[in-house]
Amino acid sequence: MRIMMKDSDIEKVLKFVQKPGRYTGGEWNIRKKDPGKAKIKVALAFPDIYEVGMSYLGHRILYHVLNSQPFVLAERVYAPWIDFESVLRQNDIPLYSLENKIPLHDFDIIGFSLLYELNYSNILTILDLGKVPLYSKQRDLRKPLVIAGGPAASNPEPVSDFFDLFLIGDGEKAFIEIIDRYLALKSMGQDKESILRSMTKIQGVYVPSFYSSFMPSSSRLLVEKADDDVPARIKKNIIRSFEKKNIPSCGIVPNIRPIFDRVSVEVARGCAQNCRFCQARSVYFPLRNKEPEMVVEEVMDSLDSTGYEEASLSALSVGDYPDLVRIVTLLMDEFDKKKISLSLSALRPKFLTDEVAESIIKVKKTGFTIVPEAG
Repeated sequence: MRIMMKDSDIEKVLKFVQKPGRYTGGEWNIRKKDPGKAKIKVALAFPDIYEVGMSYLGHRILYHVLNSQPFVLAERVYAPWIDFESVLRQNDIPLYSLENKIPLHDFDIIGFSLLYELNYSNILTILDLGKVPLYSKQRDLRKPLVIAGGPAASNPEPVSDFFDLFLIGDGEKAFIEIIDRYLALKSMGQDKESILRSMTKIQGVYVPSFYSSFMPSSSRLLVEKADDDVPARIKKNIIRSFEKKNIPSCGIVPNIRPIFDRVSVEVARGCAQNCRFCQARSVYFPLRNKEPEMVVEEVMDSLDSTGYEEASLSALSVGDYPDLVRIVTLLMDEFDKKKISLSLSALRPKFLTDEVAESIIKVKKTGFTIVPEAG
């Protein structure tokens, strides 16, 4: 039996924290489903505070993709600030999801988005506050399956003891495959090891418990040795094109101002440049451009559903997007009527042409992120 936290119990402790809006939920455009009707419950955990997590486009995409499945309930969990962490511990209250206030330990799967290594300690804080055993070996199927993806998951070994599996690469389709396999095999009475072994057949899935690390005498680098029936080398999962059904055009409007308080739309994944120092170029390779009509539709739908007055076109090198001038022109014709501003991220100096700059600033002043170090 699953127990949701009572709003009255939560309200009693929120008066002791600086920003209660981080922990109340109830935002505009959330997907709040009936837990009793879902076949599986997934917690999408972000190991940083609410304002940072609500700015991450990848989290928003997964939230939309999973909740688009009628049998899946996906809810958000963020790392609490130190004041709320203290309150939770003092009152023995487990960390909970924002939508239905479900304790973290009552989910079937907990999926972490790992963006950078400095968040590693927050992973353990979230699990501990959610009353979930920290180590993978301590958890059987009565506990949540703890998985991770995102850029920092490309180097999983530093935190491999805490996760049951990692998903390397794009997650939109592979996450659904993981859920389908989990439901099917668990209903057949399979144990955790059997389920995880089956998961290794999904491209991009790395299960640390099926690999052993050693350091050969001829090298100072750790080498991974795989069990006989799992892949010796993990090939990252790649979506070759964008599908409209996986695009979140009805974003959540946060309770408090996030780091990036605007509509953010991905125009491309990957990068046309070959900067060898850039981790993101390797993580998101190969380059895939979104159709310009799809970009314009997503921007306009997102603005209509959220009420934002600023939109941003996002990519590793947005200037390399082949239809940038066309999209900017189309959008600014509409934005001029509604007094909406447009900003561009990660723009190489040579792509900031007079035509682009003049089109963008004709409504109101906005910003560009220039990347002069790229070459």
